[in-house]
Amino acid sequence: MNSKKIALALVLIAVLFSTCFAAGYRRPVRRSTSLFKQGDLLVTPELVLIEHSTNLGANIEYFIKRNISVGGDVLLWLEGSSGMIISPDVAYHFDLKVDKLDLFAGVGPAIALAFGHGGGSEIYVKPFGGVRYYFTPKIAAYFKMLAFIGSGSSFGGAFGATFRL
Repeated sequence: MNSKKIALALVLIAVLFSTCFAAGYRRPVRRSTSLFKQGDLLVTPELVLIEHSTNLGANIEYFIKRNISVGGDVLLWLEGSSGMIISPDVAYHFDLKVDKLDLFAGVGPAIALAFGHGGGSEIYVKPFGGVRYYFTPKIAAYFKMLAFIGSGSSFGGAFGATFRL
């Protein structure tokens, strides 16, 4: 891995953690004041930039508890040999003192399937962290930093708009 990639990853991690610590944590809140509740469903069409490739995809999250969601990403890439990444995951959503801000982190496995010449598949571990800012109770801007750790590790970021269904 070259020094530019390491520096970029460190800057992105520093931005995420500084957002977390600048906002501060709330004391436990009553369920009625929480940003989410059990049964909420979020859908996010996303543009994912990984290393030197651009991928289109979607993220879905279902809240099994007030701060815990399950879901995942499905990404398609069309550069070089086309393929797909399927990644189920679990995320924890932090209670912050900042209204309309959702800070989250999680992890899950990722399976990359290549369709072009040669084909094949690879399995990765995908840790991630991100933030959403809600403009309305049902629409938010979305940013996520992620890494695919496996035989060939890579880092990236995802941008999109979240819709609460």
